[in-house]
Amino acid sequence: MANAPTDPSHRLGAIDALRGLALFGVLAINLETEFRVSIFRQLLPSSPDPTLNGVIDAALALFIDLKAFALFSFLFGVGLAIQFDRLGTSARRARLLVRRLLALLLFGVIHLVLIWNGDILIEYALAGLVVLPFLFAPRWMVVVAAAVFLIFYVLQPTLPTLISFPNRYVLVALVNAANQTYANGSFAEVLALRVQELPAFLPLHLYVFPRTVGLFLTGILCWRSGLFTEVAGRRRNLLARSRASRPSQAAWCWRGTRTRLRLWPARWFWRRDTPPW
Repeated sequence: MANAPTDPSHRLGAIDALRGLALFGVLAINLETEFRVSIFRQLLPSSPDPTLNGVIDAALALFIDLKAFALFSFLFGVGLAIQFDRLGTSARRARLLVRRLLALLLFGVIHLVLIWNGDILIEYALAGLVVLPFLFAPRWMVVVAAAVFLIFYVLQPTLPTLISFPNRYVLVALVNAANQTYANGSFAEVLALRVQELPAFLPLHLYVFPRTVGLFLTGILCWRSGLFTEVAGRRRNLLARSRASRPSQAAWCWRGTRTRLRLWPARWFWRRDTPPW
């Protein structure tokens, strides 16, 4: 069935490996910067740390931070394209994809309110709904849309201010409120605090939303271009050639073994008669 889980033998190992690498990078960054009493603490200015902790922070920010999140967003777009193709010509595929994205949105809301306010599922679900019509569009339209969203994201600092970020005083107040509430408040007070923090989160998500959509579209474009299927096809060809050559390799090894067995007595006598000097 088109909407059944993918058989493990049909999965693309390259995509799974990249997805695991991206998740490892996201986990490393979240452990270092995001999983704090207040997620806004990382946005406050701080003095350079010359200790080992500071070196680790700088290395993660330089080599992993944005790269891991960008790779994961890219692979999410690849996954959308794979699901779209697997559903084939089914008249229900648009409805199924919308249903899956709405389910992701629901889990994101639950995660945001009840578990952790650094949720990303809501943004991914909304970006997926924006990208969904482009799955039915021609390739050139996907290229143009991806370029527009990514260029807009890059040029945002030079454009007129459309999004106002919380200033330092607001961030300090949010951090202090979080420290007080999480230390002494009830679960209901913690939930109320998370709802109060949502307006401060909104500008951050709006700022990166064009990048997320652009990376989704780039993933769709790479899948349609056959980037991953060509890699998988070459790997299968190499494996098939390797299996096909095994009988000849075995025969060659057997001939070599027989030759060595025939020569072994002569070598033994030759070594026995050879003087030690």
